[in-house]
Amino acid sequence: MFITVIFLISSSNAAIIDFEPDYGYAPDIDGEIDRSKKEWENASKEVINLLGSSPTDKGIPIKLWVMQNGSNLYISVQFDLENHQPQEFIAILISNSEATSNESFVDAKILQFTDLGIGRDNYNYFDYYMVNEKLFRDTEFNGEAAAKLDDNEIIYEFRIPVNNSDDDNDVFLDFGETYAFKIVYGEFAEYPASFKKSNIVLIDIEYPPKEKENEWILIHNILCVIIFSGLGGLFAFYTYKIIFIKKKIRRVKE
Repeated sequence: MFITVIFLISSSNAAIIDFEPDYGYAPDIDGEIDRSKKEWENASKEVINLLGSSPTDKGIPIKLWVMQNGSNLYISVQFDLENHQPQEFIAILISNSEATSNESFVDAKILQFTDLGIGRDNYNYFDYYMVNEKLFRDTEFNGEAAAKLDDNEIIYEFRIPVNNSDDDNDVFLDFGETYAFKIVYGEFAEYPASFKKSNIVLIDIEYPPKEKENEWILIHNILCVIIFSGLGGLFAFYTYKIIFIKKKIRRVKE
């Protein structure tokens, strides 16, 4: 009973997931996952629920993948729906800190389909900044996004710059810091009124991995030097012995 109660409390509180993305090769932002190229292979992967405002809302379970390299953060959102809406979209709202209050989200990246029923790659990518929960179009676009629908499964892919944005309207994602990200699902192009379901995660922006000298390689190299030096010494010694013996034999013959 104790374990059950603890589990129910954790579920009801919907504990925020903290991603520590691994470094990996940059995927192509095209709405497809090419497994032959090992795209997203190193991504940190979780399943979360995008929930509406109603307490009885069952939500939309999504697969959320997060990966990083030295200059970009990559986020993939994948889910199945029986009926996708023509103007469906996914928005990534970014806080300037770990704060998860609505007012703390100041940056928004949105991929919006214009008519999913007509063209499955008929979409637009928008970059907004937010003031008091209102969205304003950013004059400078940063990052990119793409999506593709395959039967009922849809894949959204986002690339967001890390540690290299000079746009004051974007959150500067700094190495070693943690930021709150809100993943939002919506069904028509009127923000934020069209925000229907969402959930918040924390993402740690990791420092680039340092190139460490492999100790075993160093030991291997030292051993090779010692062994081959020893063998060289033995070869020189036996060569000297052979020459010395030849001279002795020559003297004996004389």
